[in-house]
Parts: sequence; structure tokens; C-alpha cells
Amino acid sequence: MKLRKDSADELQSLLGEGVELVGELAFSHVLLVEGVVKGKLRSEGCLMIGAKGRVEAEVDIKRVSINGEFRGVLRASERVEINKAGRVYGDIYTPCLIIEAGAVFEGRCNMSERGTSKAEGGSPPKTAETGPEAGRPGAKQM
Repeated sequence: MKLRKDSADELQSLLGEGVELVGELAFSHVLLVEGVVKGKLRSEGCLMIGAKGRVEAEVDIKRVSINGEFRGVLRASERVEINKAGRVYGDIYTPCLIIEAGAVFEGRCNMSERGTSKAEGGSPPKTAETGPEAGRPGAKQM
């Protein structure tokens, strides 16, 4: 029998449909959410929100892939992917944002050169706004 190292990209945890978690959740590898999570999520791994999944939280993560619904504040140190069935309502802080055609994103995105860290001095990082307020006088544009 051969032993192999666990890959950081392998699905290791599942929060299934019909399950609701309220509170704080920390995990280390990959979590797939098909149920509901409300509260705070922290991880150096990857969060996958499935088609039936819903997350209403403050999230600090390495990577996230969204096929369901996200509401809240999302800080990803590596990347955020909103797939065509994904819906995001809130603020995103990440150095890399991918939005597929058909996806919904209403909120603000901050893509500073230093990833998710706050800018120290100098000019503020670029911010893009989407949704009904985008393009109106006084709305920030990239």
C-alpha cells in the first residue's frame, strides 16, 4: 500500500444541503458548502460554495470559488472566482478576481497590489463598484 500526501486542493470537508452552521468556522484545506453558513470563516485553504450553498459571513481565506450565493465581506489572499451561476452581494478584497459571464456581483472590489493588506500612506487602492449605483455621479470608477 502506497501512502500519499494530502493535496491542499483536494476536497476534505463538506457541509451538505440541509445543514446550517451559525458561528465561527476554521478549516485548513478545502471546504465545499452546499448548505448555509452564517458568521465568520477563516482558512489558509480553499472555500467552494456549491450551487445550492449560501454563505452570509465575514470570510478570510486563501482562495474561493462561488457557484451559489455569498453575502458579506470576502478577503482572499490569492484569488476569487465567481462562476456563471454564482451570486455575490458585498465587498471583495483580493489581488485576483475572475467573474464568468452570467455571474452576479453587486458590491465593491479592492485589488491592491499588496493583496488584502491595507495600503500604508500614498494614494488609496483602486476600487471598482458594480450594481445599480455604478456609473452614477459620485460613484467611484476604475
